[in-house]
Amino acid sequence: MNGEVFHGRLVRVRVDERGYEIVEHPPAVVIVAVDTDEAGASRTWLVRVPRPAVGRSLIEAPAGLIDTGETPEEAARRELREECGVEADRWEELGAAWSSPGFTDERIHLFLATGLRRVEGEDPDGAIEECLQVPLTQALDLAGESMPSRAALLLAERKLRLDRTH
Repeated sequence: MNGEVFHGRLVRVRVDERGYEIVEHPPAVVIVAVDTDEAGASRTWLVRVPRPAVGRSLIEAPAGLIDTGETPEEAARRELREECGVEADRWEELGAAWSSPGFTDERIHLFLATGLRRVEGEDPDGAIEECLQVPLTQALDLAGESMPSRAALLLAERKLRLDRTH
């Protein structure tokens, strides 16, 4: 069998000429939004979201899909505002990678956002169960079950550490 076998609202599944099942998925963003508390410690924003594929909610870094016509940074700005009610003055893309290249073409762009300020959040999907602000040193323990969040947090911690030493 060769060609499309499923076309849903979000994903499409096709079988290529060699028999590989390939999930076509829109690109996405993950944001590590970091600020500093009164004592000078770094804090980041995390969200608790339902994940039906694993049968429970997970704590993750804010994330979402890139809409048609949006750049990755525009999507990251929108998602952070919608999910956490936060905007940032400084944005840096930490990299982009395939989420699971063995079966999907989803590419995820990872961002570090700093210079944060609170604004009105929108959460149009109503998917955010809880928004948390935690010490950056604890974020990996809380959000470590999400590989995209784990990667973004590790890259952000590395970037911030390198910036402090230079």
